[in-house]
Amino acid sequence: MMNLTNESVNAPMAKQNKHGCCADKACSDATCMELPEEKTCGDCVHERRCCLIFGHTPTDTYCDWFPRRFREKSPSNN
Repeated sequence: MMNLTNESVNAPMAKQNKHGCCADKACSDATCMELPEEKTCGDCVHERRCCLIFGHTPTDTYCDWFPRRFREKSPSNN
């Protein structure tokens, strides 16, 4: 990278493909947008918002937020 005087600048590289970036710290590059196994949008505390904003249905198994923000509802929230 160069600054305004065309001198080389040592800038840190941005980290990419960071595993464990999602709220539950269980993701990998291949699974980052997928919900945990056997979970659906209907199991998430953000279900209502995502269904309204993104047009998801409670049976969807992926998340459109990056990083994924899936947080399981407590039994009293169902």
